[in-house]
This record gives sequence, C-alpha cells and structure tokens, in this order.
Amino acid sequence: MPGVTGRFAEARLYLTYCAALLHPGRAVPTFTQPTAVSIDLDTHTSDEFTLLIDEGRRQLDRQMADLDRIRNRAGALATISLGLTAAVVTKSADILERHWTLIILWAFACTLALLAVAGAASVLSARAVFGSTDTKMAAEGPRPLDRYLAEAYAENVAVGEETVRTFLTVFRDAVTLAVVSALMFLLVLAGLARNPGGTTPDPPKEAPCPTSMTCSAPPTPKAQ
Repeated sequence: MPGVTGRFAEARLYLTYCAALLHPGRAVPTFTQPTAVSIDLDTHTSDEFTLLIDEGRRQLDRQMADLDRIRNRAGALATISLGLTAAVVTKSADILERHWTLIILWAFACTLALLAVAGAASVLSARAVFGSTDTKMAAEGPRPLDRYLAEAYAENVAVGEETVRTFLTVFRDAVTLAVVSALMFLLVLAGLARNPGGTTPDPPKEAPCPTSMTCSAPPTPKAQ
C-alpha cells in the first residue's frame, strides 16, 4: 500500500483520491506505510496469545464499523455537494454579465463544490485496504498456531488503522471544501442582490415635468 509524504501531502492525497474515480478498483494510497510489528512474542504465554487474537478481532470489527460510518456520511455529503453544485451552476448566466471579481468568486465556489463531490464520491467508491488472515495459510503456517495468529492480527490492525485514518481525512477535507464553497456562493448571491442590474445600462428616464402639479407640454398624438 503506497504512502504519500512530503510537502502538501494532504492536498496531493486528496487529488489522488479524486482522480481514482477514473480508475475504479485501483488501490489508493495512505499517508504513511503501516507501522511494522516490533514486539517480542517469545515471552508471551498461550493465554496471552488468545487475548491478543480476541483483541485483534474486536479492533478489526471496530475499524470496519468506523469505515461504514464514514461512508454513510460521505453519501450524505455527496448529495448535498451535488445540490450545491447545481445551485452554483444555475447562476452562471447572471454571473457572467457582472464584474470580474464576482465572476472569480463564483468560479472558485463552483470548483470547490465539484472537488467536494469528487472527494465524497471517492470515499464511497475507493477500495479500502484491510489486513486479513488466510485460514489455509494459517493452517499450513508455523507452530504454535496461536502465536502465528497473534502476529498476523497485530499486523492487520496496523493496516486497518492507517486506512481508516486516511479515509476520514479525505472526508474531512471534502466537508471543508463544501462549506467554503457554500460561503463563497452566499457572497455571490449577496453581490447579485446588491447590484441586480449588472452591467446592462438602465433605460433612459423621461425628463421630469417642469411644474409640480401639471405639465405644460402638449400630449403626444396617438397614431391613427
């Protein structure tokens, strides 16, 4: 499982997840490689191995449940972000006739809304990598079996923790992008309300009557 490190790692990871929508089923990276198991099991007893196996199973179950909760929330976020994107796009005809600052603000709001949709969709569709123990390999593995399983579970939970952490970070970034896009869109709407006429010149107004009560100008003759 590849890892993303260095400068702007979170932004590069988010864009990688968005691009993964074009390659469904492709393994997506995490922030770092899972930490290798460095514990010494030589001093553990059989009862302690059994306890480690039970705790590993519970931790894997908890990781699966955490991922399900993240994906459920990502589904709701994707729906909200799609609605926000549609609302922003429908204002394009009015925005493109306004001042360039309002156009730039609208373009940023539209871009961030699309990125929020892509990020939420990637959380739903990306392949989550979790460690697993092959029963056949365990049966053919070294003895004692409980020690082999304890080592396997210790490695598997490390992989799962990194996967859940990465998916949660991508979801959090998608929420941030959606909120910022909504705030920008509110500023755009405020700009539209403040200047509803846009750049279209107002029609010329008729000259006011020279008197306060009546006008001495003769009425315009009607066409026959």
